[in-house]
Amino acid sequence: MIDATASNGATVFLTRMGMEDGCRRLARAFYTRVAGSGELKALFPGKSLRCATEEFAAFLIQFLDGAPEQTQYRWWLSLRESHARFEITESQRSEWLRLMTDALVAEIEDFETRNALARFFGVTSRYVIGAEEAASVDDGELAERWDTQRALDRFAECVATGQDREAISLASRFEPRRSVFLGVLAEMMKAGRDALDEYVLVQVRANSELKDGQYNGRSLLHLAAGYGCFPAVQALLEGGANPNTVDSGGHAPLYRVGPGHHDSGRQIVEALVAAGADVNHAGGTARSTALHQAARFGFVSVAQALLAPGADASRRDKKGFTPLDRARNCRRPEVAALLEG
Repeated sequence: MIDATASNGATVFLTRMGMEDGCRRLARAFYTRVAGSGELKALFPGKSLRCATEEFAAFLIQFLDGAPEQTQYRWWLSLRESHARFEITESQRSEWLRLMTDALVAEIEDFETRNALARFFGVTSRYVIGAEEAASVDDGELAERWDTQRALDRFAECVATGQDREAISLASRFEPRRSVFLGVLAEMMKAGRDALDEYVLVQVRANSELKDGQYNGRSLLHLAAGYGCFPAVQALLEGGANPNTVDSGGHAPLYRVGPGHHDSGRQIVEALVAAGADVNHAGGTARSTALHQAARFGFVSVAQALLAPGADASRRDKKGFTPLDRARNCRRPEVAALLEG
């Protein structure tokens, strides 16, 4: 357990950084520089850097144990997984570090803090391209936090490679940090293996507060529904989770339901509806329903389960499309046939 708390309740290093706002300022300063670098901007072809800026700020806030609700743009638990889609050269790593050093000088006044971060980013920039031998951090608090992050990376690796016993052993390390722990449980449900699902179920039953947290802007009920973990959905609903709660995209859990592991989608829809879920809730910028979503992706069993309690097949989204229109436009003949019948 990291014990580095300032008198205001925040961690010492987060305070030295200027709290969550300081993390966001550093992220903006860095990616402003990336935008002017041909070598690094090439990693983001045809895209703005807004999402990258938000995710980097969220990583810093999460890493330094800042406000959990301000880590919602963090899409990856593992630092290495978050960079795996890039083929980063040593030249790009060096350019990244140069621009980060410039951003640190511009944004961090305290010399000790600035230098500690520069050393830290030197280590992490080598780590994400596979340099295990250069993965030690020397600053006290940052070293402890880096050890925790590497354990999180190891957890993600164990889940990905089927090393469930070690993954479960590592998972308990993150229980005190709810926003991170929700991500850990989400990774386990995504894998869809019995041992991991059982661990999730035990945690949900033992800690009713889990139902109120969010990861990536979604509640644990959204995540369980989306990954097809029916036992967790049941346990969350029994524990008082709201079946109509909306995520950061404006969607209720029904909208996230897919076929799931072992074709659990039908069971999940039925459980949510029995708990009071609105089958015709229209959310998000497109004002689409769960039936629109099932039609779009061709989820036949989910569509059937939604229609049974009265999902409106004639409901139009913001663009005027019905679920049948979506099924036809997305070439989902089986759902189209169901909706035409």
